Amino acid sequence: MSEKMIDIDERDMVNSRIAELARKAFSAAYKEALASEDGVTAVVDGALYQVFKDGTKKKIKDIPPRIKLDRNKVYTLNA
Repeated sequence: MSEKMIDIDERDMVNSRIAELARKAFSAAYKEALASEDGVTAVVDGALYQVFKDGTKKKIKDIPPRIKLDRNKVYTLNA
């Protein structure tokens, strides 16, 4: 196998491992925050909620629907 092929394979392996570790870290952080007194903030059915460890939800506000973007268009943000 060529050295270039080995580098690509190793990079793919590292990238897939990073994605797996990120999912695990996010899940652990979510569970830890959920267990806290303040709970977590989450979007549920088009609204922003505070979700608590006992499963109760407190609605904060409705949020606007997602905006569909054209992938072929360049967008800029105005400050």
